[in-house]
Amino acid sequence: MKPNPQCDAPPASPRGGRLLDALTGAALSLLAAHFNWRPGQRKYLKGADGWIDFSVGIRTESGSVRRSIRFRGGKARVSKTIPPDTDVVMILAGDAVLKEMAGCTPNEMLNLILRNRMVVDGNLAVLQLFNFLIALVLGNVHQKKLDRMHAADVVARKKDHGPAKPALSGEILSRRAYRMKGVPGIDPGVQHLDDPYLSRFSLDDFPRLRAFRDYHFDTLPEVCAERPKLLTDWFRENGFETDQIGNPWVPELRQAGAFRHLMASKALIIRENDLIAGTSTAKPVGVTVFPDGHGAMIWGELFNGDRRVLNPFRCDRKTAEILHHEVFPFWMHRNFREYVRNTFDNPLCQQLDERFVAYFVWKSVGISHTIPDFKRLLERGTDGIIADIDARLNRSDLDDAGRNALSAMKMGLQGTAAYGASLAAHVRGLAQSEPDPVRRNELERIARTCAKVPVSPADTLDEAVQSVWTAWVALHMENSNTGLSLGRLDQLFQPYFERDLAKLTDPAEKEAYIHHAMELCGCLFLRLCDHVPLLPDIGNYLFGGASSTQALTLGGVTPKGNDAVNDMTYLLLKVTEMLGVRDVNVNARFHPGINSDQYLKRLCEVNVITSATPIMHNDVAVFASLRPHGYPEEEIRDWAATGCVEPTLQGRHFGHTGSILLNLVAAMEMALHNGTHPVMRWAVGPETGRVATGEFETFGEFYNAWAEQQQFIIDRAVELNNLYGKAHQAYRPTPLLSALIDGAIDRGRDVVHGGARYNTSGTSNIGLADVTDSLLVIKKLVFDEKKVSFERLKAAIDTNFENDLPLLALIRGRVPLFGSGDPEAAAMGNRVAASVADCWRKKTNCRGGKYTTGFWSMSQHVAYGSLSGPLPSGRLAAKAFTPGLTPSPLASNSFLDNIRAVAAMSPENMDNNLAFNVKLTPSPDDTREGIVDRMHAYVKAYFELGGMQMQFNVVTSEALRDAMAHPENYRDLMVRISGYNAYFVTLNRDIQIELIERTQFGL
Repeated sequence: MKPNPQCDAPPASPRGGRLLDALTGAALSLLAAHFNWRPGQRKYLKGADGWIDFSVGIRTESGSVRRSIRFRGGKARVSKTIPPDTDVVMILAGDAVLKEMAGCTPNEMLNLILRNRMVVDGNLAVLQLFNFLIALVLGNVHQKKLDRMHAADVVARKKDHGPAKPALSGEILSRRAYRMKGVPGIDPGVQHLDDPYLSRFSLDDFPRLRAFRDYHFDTLPEVCAERPKLLTDWFRENGFETDQIGNPWVPELRQAGAFRHLMASKALIIRENDLIAGTSTAKPVGVTVFPDGHGAMIWGELFNGDRRVLNPFRCDRKTAEILHHEVFPFWMHRNFREYVRNTFDNPLCQQLDERFVAYFVWKSVGISHTIPDFKRLLERGTDGIIADIDARLNRSDLDDAGRNALSAMKMGLQGTAAYGASLAAHVRGLAQSEPDPVRRNELERIARTCAKVPVSPADTLDEAVQSVWTAWVALHMENSNTGLSLGRLDQLFQPYFERDLAKLTDPAEKEAYIHHAMELCGCLFLRLCDHVPLLPDIGNYLFGGASSTQALTLGGVTPKGNDAVNDMTYLLLKVTEMLGVRDVNVNARFHPGINSDQYLKRLCEVNVITSATPIMHNDVAVFASLRPHGYPEEEIRDWAATGCVEPTLQGRHFGHTGSILLNLVAAMEMALHNGTHPVMRWAVGPETGRVATGEFETFGEFYNAWAEQQQFIIDRAVELNNLYGKAHQAYRPTPLLSALIDGAIDRGRDVVHGGARYNTSGTSNIGLADVTDSLLVIKKLVFDEKKVSFERLKAAIDTNFENDLPLLALIRGRVPLFGSGDPEAAAMGNRVAASVADCWRKKTNCRGGKYTTGFWSMSQHVAYGSLSGPLPSGRLAAKAFTPGLTPSPLASNSFLDNIRAVAAMSPENMDNNLAFNVKLTPSPDDTREGIVDRMHAYVKAYFELGGMQMQFNVVTSEALRDAMAHPENYRDLMVRISGYNAYFVTLNRDIQIELIERTQFGL
């Protein structure tokens, strides 16, 4: 293992730094005195289990400063040394960073890490506790600074973009006023809608949904302590590592017992006037906390989260006190990161991850990216699945581990059923005291529904929706709310829709039922918005604006290959159009030659009206990407999207499709610097050759150097992902989810141990176009045409091209890029993608499955871009990469050139899908039909050429600039980042600028 020079102890402080070292010591001594002598603050050093003992070190890379503060037994002491057992050490890039840190708010402290101005060696939860204590001392100072930052940001945006332009925001709003009509009889599965587009309905016909939607946009999310407190209390009483009598816990039984207690104790809530009972949290819109994952990352912001500029949240004093005193101290050393650090001696793979530059391994947060078997739940109920488990327990081929796993699954199902029964009793009580007879009837129906499902099979659409929602709440009490997805709800709900309608003969009753079905599904969509992921401020820059990315999939074909578009497909599209909310993340499948043009045009129209959804997938290309895995064809045809865009065989596949977010550009930078990453200032990779000394004689030699660096990074990411997999096996098995994934019951294994029928780990590889373009420049200018020496190109890169602007002009004017229409550029894109996929194919995850390769980026293309230097492609330092697999804006002004390049990519190398992001700008003079016809023609041509996926932003750059300056006029402007939706006004400035700078194609 190569040492990290920033984490190895430097020599003693030089003389010139003594003053700064002394000042640092004085500041820490003042902090210590504050807590040693002020009882009102000293109480914050105590948790439910006694004094919170921890230590923090601060030093500069040069060694000019070296100090630590240690809290033991409620007293703080400052030292001139940093003992080896210090919990966390902040290593600062220079003296200037120390001065900057002195005035940092807790959220700014984390941003120092993101910018690699500070390296953290040790426990991030302890760092956040330290930030919390600093915030207690400097709370008023921090609040004033946050207020000034927010005010300055508002002024700067308005100055940059001028006065508001009501015509721009008005045009987006006006799109909802006109709706095209569909033609009956074209889609064979649509039997009950005389107008498949449901154009006669608007949000004005659903006052209940309009009120809920307004509430969604008007309500600030609140941190909810219900889940973490109930679980922590149970673990504190019953033990975590060992049980009450000192025996080691079986992790599955421990988690199942805690889960059953949680579901029995959970608050029983139905929103006023709602058609669905139950909530994810005890808050109107809750921020869920998973302290065994990354929950403690919010510790430092508990008292000022409502003041931050981006995605603020409220945390009342009582909640903050519970989390600080009772929850976070218990988990400070019991989380996934610390399990790996302590069990495997702070491995290199973890050190790289905690620099946030080369990759991010999502298992430090959770594993939720999969789709449960809701069909089985609806057809069998929890009682039926428990009967299946009992039958399996009666077989003689089970070992003790299998019996424990199955017993835990039963407990998970029992806890879910008990929650449904408690909801029924609660709603029944509300109905008895409800004075309004209409609402009383609704409550009585909901109570009957909750009494039946999920314990028993569903028979009606109301029962099916409530059963899915009750299970959804339970699943999110067990596992993190990151990417758990719903699957093909149109296929799931259609039989119940048809069964309900078959009971009706009067046309007016049928019309009223269709209205009810839309309203019910609208309530489900808006219930799915009632929880948001816990996002420390650093997350606003890593995953800006992301919600829980709960993917929903529509259309495509049936397992037998027939047209799957049905009444519920169009009904759910109508709900998507009317509500225009970022979650759920609607994905639409289209099979050329089977699905109708009418259906594809409807997908396009909904994109126009909402400006950003749904995503569109080509079934033919996705099928081709999945076949090499050897899945049965019927199961491939039943695929559904997970999280952002990733394909999953729903109900039978535990794919954790978002397990690793990898920066492809990091390997390019390391190849250019002989294994050193210039931004991290770390010689971490293999030595593959020096550009400056002419060690590369051919392009092939440099390509191989890049591939070797890429393999090195992927190897480290896989190593960490597999270690985190072991952490989940020890800390958070998922018995309920296991009971709802095919294979786990028969195998008698939790899904974290490989119980699912299919086990893979999905990866997102970010910056493919940037790497491709860089390789094209090197190949063409350095080796093919020999117009530029490699040494000159490297020297220009090292100065961000500031000392060689003619070379920058040559690069941008001479080299055809990926997406330009040039065949060689397209071939290079395929070559790079194949190399990346080959790296992943060599690896196996901790559940015995393969790694899959995707080219989508969430918002990491912006975060990773900000952490990267200039590239041979001419991209300058800190600029965003292209999103997903989208060509650079410099590649071509022709949309068709982009389409041909992306469509030519081999699907076999993209078995975790891609994101092709397109910004289309309709002319204000065009009719809706004209806009949709042209958009439809582009999408269909792309699919017929073999393109896999396409997603749109139907908004002009001018409107986005206006939204930056005047967010009050665009609160619900939805944009597509790279695989997920976000509200534009909640995004950080860098992401907003990247969206504005995307190539804008007219319609």
